Amino acid sequence: MKNRQRKMAVLLCVTLSALAFGGCGQTVVEETAEDVAVVQTANPEIGELKLNANFIATINPDESVYVIPKATAEVLEVKVEAGDVVEEGDVLAVLDDTMAQISMKSAQIQLDNAKRAYNLQYGEGATTLNDMKSDSTISQAEDGVNKLQESMVDAMDNLQKAKDKLKEKENELADLKVEYDFREDVDEIKDYADTIDKNTPQGAADYAAVMQRYQAAATEVKTVEGTITQYKSTIDQLEGTIEDLQDNIDSTYDSYSQAVTSTNISNGELLEEQKKTSQNGISAAQLQVDQVKENLEGYTITATISGVIETVNLKEHDFATSSNPAFVISNKNSMTATYYVSEDVRNTFALGQQITLEKDNKFYDGEVIEIGSALDAQTGLFKIKAAVKGDTDGLLSGTKATVTTDTYHEKNAVIIPYDSVYYDGAQAYVYTVVNGKAWRTEVTTGLYDTDRIVITEGLTEEDTLITTWSAQLRDGVDISTGESNTDTDNSTQE
Repeated sequence: MKNRQRKMAVLLCVTLSALAFGGCGQTVVEETAEDVAVVQTANPEIGELKLNANFIATINPDESVYVIPKATAEVLEVKVEAGDVVEEGDVLAVLDDTMAQISMKSAQIQLDNAKRAYNLQYGEGATTLNDMKSDSTISQAEDGVNKLQESMVDAMDNLQKAKDKLKEKENELADLKVEYDFREDVDEIKDYADTIDKNTPQGAADYAAVMQRYQAAATEVKTVEGTITQYKSTIDQLEGTIEDLQDNIDSTYDSYSQAVTSTNISNGELLEEQKKTSQNGISAAQLQVDQVKENLEGYTITATISGVIETVNLKEHDFATSSNPAFVISNKNSMTATYYVSEDVRNTFALGQQITLEKDNKFYDGEVIEIGSALDAQTGLFKIKAAVKGDTDGLLSGTKATVTTDTYHEKNAVIIPYDSVYYDGAQAYVYTVVNGKAWRTEVTTGLYDTDRIVITEGLTEEDTLITTWSAQLRDGVDISTGESNTDTDNSTQE
């Protein structure tokens, strides 16, 4: 505009001079740059324009599993802590399997006995069942084995009950010590009593009250401790009894076997039904052994998936049960980033859209797998969830990370330089070149960034766009794409 004003002033001066000195024989030749606009041109390009935005996302595992104890028993050892990385099958905790081991021995004994009986009755040189039953020595030996097995079952049941009572009394003792321990333990109650001045009426009364409390606490604690000692002794006795019963079963069955072997009874007709019954007994005993063996495996708690230990709900000497999860493991190979956006931004997202995740200067790839359809009650925004692809090392559950993605994008769009667009009020327009002249062309704009803008209507890739400004630029002006001095001075010729 300044250039244009300057040129008008020059023309005015020349005109006035000509009027003032008319008849002087001089001819004025006006050569003004206003007749030509020197600009740069280009064709609109067809391409893609994206706008990137950053969001703060929370990292969480897409898969978390609860590890449920299969057995009910005391915890002997916990081998992991929260945050540890584990592989599927790794040992997480070990439970007390004493009772399970006894059950395993009992089941194995019953299986062995069933197989022995079958071999004695139906194996090589075996006698008929009726013949064997007719021998009183054999019958007595068999009855002895059965009774010993029944005693074994009773002893195992009593052992479990004694252990349960022991646990109950240990908990009761702990509660008592908390109840009566207004210092550290029951013994300190008496120490405290000894500090009271008993020579005053109030002191004597306080002393008596404290000592009464001490006596009550000491008596109750002593009673419970005595009960605990008793149960521990009972458990030792029962465990010894079970070992003795096992020895007796083995010894008695040896006698049973010898009695059968020494009884030289001619072979009789084997009843097929009796043989089938014996085989069924072996199958049932084998099934019991298999079930007990499977149960025994439950006393070792293992990781069901590879991942990160999120929660540990057990400690040593706790009582594990199937009603409470012992551990929570998140799948380290399946992490997600969750963030929240406004409605207008939400509408720009599509399933499968790519994202970049940055955490501690390390970058991860991901893609959108969930677009919220309702406002989150807490944030008032829409939830977006993206799955992290590839390596997830360094991404811990519950931590924050930065998500970068394109929120707006135009594909196969007509794109021109941002500075090529001018505005007349709300109306956008550009200058194009037609037959060597500039012409104003109204356009409709779309997505833009700092350098480029999308034209949705008004231009095609075949148009020649004027990309630079000139003070001479107007409808119908000649266009030059060469270098020129727009401030060219007017000249005169005589």
